[in-house]
Amino acid sequence: MMSLPDALEICTPFAGPTFRNEVPARAALKAGLNRPTTFAGRLACPILVQVGTNDRVAPAGAARRTARKAGPWAQLREYPVDHLGVYAWPWQQRVLADQANFLLSVLTCPRSPRHHRGRTAPGSAPEAGPTAPLHP
Repeated sequence: MMSLPDALEICTPFAGPTFRNEVPARAALKAGLNRPTTFAGRLACPILVQVGTNDRVAPAGAARRTARKAGPWAQLREYPVDHLGVYAWPWQQRVLADQANFLLSVLTCPRSPRHHRGRTAPGSAPEAGPTAPLHP
């Protein structure tokens, strides 16, 4: 559901010719209650916040507040695009690269010859306690 006057022209190139700018009323009611900033301070995991600085749908200020409240867990990336500008070249490539780099940085485990699937390799002593930690 896009309230922009040019929503049809913006969405049709990537959504296809059957795109209809409509949602059930129950979805529209829930959208108004979506407040990511409310819970951002409770996060205990990394979060990537990507902001279109010219966004006319989701204000950039709200996304920045979410990142600020998430504290050290947040990585904030800003792009000089509107809400759907991330789907057009060259910004799509930049946004996807930032997403891939974020995922690689938070999901990559350090490799150690002593660890395999959370177990200590044969002939190696655990670092501490019954199981060795995988992350420092």
